[in-house]
Amino acid sequence: MITASTVQLLKHPGPVAPTRRDVMAGRNQKSYRIALRRGETLYACVTEALKFLNLKAAALNIEHVTFSHISYFLITSSPEVEQVAHYTTALHLDERAMLVGAGATVGLTDRGQPAIHCHGLVVTESGRLVGGHFLADDCVIAEDGVAYISALDYMDLVIGVDPEIMTPVFQPKYCEA
Repeated sequence: MITASTVQLLKHPGPVAPTRRDVMAGRNQKSYRIALRRGETLYACVTEALKFLNLKAAALNIEHVTFSHISYFLITSSPEVEQVAHYTTALHLDERAMLVGAGATVGLTDRGQPAIHCHGLVVTESGRLVGGHFLADDCVIAEDGVAYISALDYMDLVIGVDPEIMTPVFQPKYCEA
């Protein structure tokens, strides 16, 4: 017997891309351990490391850190917004929270400034789980931590509007040799 699904079929507003994902092979990727320093923002620590390493694109894996403040978005949908999914207004967590896990993609804005797209999950001292899209420039580190950067120096990741989802996302392409 077939039953009706309660899962809503989502259709993006823009034209369907002939290729939904670009798969790009790595080229001798190097990984670096970086410090996340107490009192700094996640953005400041990562962008300082990128500048020192002369990297424009990277994958970021955050291993261990405690935050004193986190700003984050959740994903939602609404009939009033053309995009199928969009961010909520920024939410703020103003209590110590220990990282459960987080990963990020690091690239550039269309103006050449570093950009970090980070999703993570933390647990507060009271035991509440909070997760979402972290706003790295407003995530303040409470205790020194550790992250790992995997260099993607063979590609450019620049934020641009995806015509299908009509949302700014990283657009990957190989760098010129």
